[in-house]
Amino acid sequence: MNGLFFGSLCENHQIDFWREPTPGHNATVMVPPTLLNIFKYKLDQQGISYVVHHENVQEMVDAGSVRTPVEEVTRRSQASRAGVDHYNYHTYNQIANYLTKLRRAYPALIKLSNLPYTTYEGRLVNFVKMRGYTRANKSAIIIEAGIHAREWIAPATVLWVIEQLAMEYTANDATARLMLDTYDWYFIPVTNPDGYEYTHRNNSNRLWRKNKRYISARCTGVDLNRNFDAMWGTTDISMNCASDIYPGTGPFSEPETANIRDLFESQYPNVIAYLSVHAYGQLVMVPWAYSVTGSRPPNAAELDRVALKVTEALINRHGTQYTHGTVKKLIGKGVSGSSMDWALQRRANLYTMAFELRPAIGSVNFFLPASEIVPTAGEFYAGLKAMAPELTEI
Repeated sequence: MNGLFFGSLCENHQIDFWREPTPGHNATVMVPPTLLNIFKYKLDQQGISYVVHHENVQEMVDAGSVRTPVEEVTRRSQASRAGVDHYNYHTYNQIANYLTKLRRAYPALIKLSNLPYTTYEGRLVNFVKMRGYTRANKSAIIIEAGIHAREWIAPATVLWVIEQLAMEYTANDATARLMLDTYDWYFIPVTNPDGYEYTHRNNSNRLWRKNKRYISARCTGVDLNRNFDAMWGTTDISMNCASDIYPGTGPFSEPETANIRDLFESQYPNVIAYLSVHAYGQLVMVPWAYSVTGSRPPNAAELDRVALKVTEALINRHGTQYTHGTVKKLIGKGVSGSSMDWALQRRANLYTMAFELRPAIGSVNFFLPASEIVPTAGEFYAGLKAMAPELTEI
């Protein structure tokens, strides 16, 4: 493949690789109509076969933004003590309002707070702490979602899980009781509120990935999952600030990643697990993400053991096919500066995983219909329920 040609187009935001080309793996790329013919010509020149999955991405955007009718939402939400709508995607403010309602509905279980740093556009970043009625100073599990703006299913999934865990604990479900009585859970439903809100303002911005930091007249945004201090700036990055994988000026240059760092540090003696929730591809990934050779951390065997149980639970919920393994094995490359790697580097023997939720590769991509929010969230919750009893104190 003519790397300079494709690299130049990608760097200047003319094409968008949803799955980047790596040896032995298919790539998925969005190409504007003005470049389609030359793009196909270059592929043909290199003898690269291709399939056009979708002729009109805007139609996919529109289909993925269809809202569930109010009457249907009202009927389905009757079981929700707080009246949360889990049948549509919501703006950041709407999610914040639902979190407030959940805190009021379950005041003994849910504490709602803000992380210390406001975003570039001045937004506060919410997080939820959930704990049962037992002792203080328990081990802590941190779950971060929505670090990439266009991955709408991740915040929707975490919102559902928060309510479901509270409901089941209140109903004396044995596993929910174990989860909250054994651990303190910290959920960040929307880690990147500026970028997430940007994707909601206009369908033409639906595929925005980064935060919204102003860098220059031609550049906005940092890829927050390249901004952590874990082999920062070494693999799968571009120092061109127009790129979707621009890692920033240095580790933790962004308030969103500094927020996660400080939350982690505040719980450092107690943190036992760190999970990062993304979409799409139906994958359960374990460290090291940065490794281009597939090198593993000292606790690799234990991570693999628990990841297998989590993956089996995800599959068993609805029969949806998930796969577990290293980033190198699953997507064919190394990714530096990820939250998953940083957490494990910071605290040895931590349980760290990154989830790619529905859909499967090559289907509706980032535009998962709202009708799949609850099934997807149910799968992730099943994975958490399988994980909790397996964790061993560090």
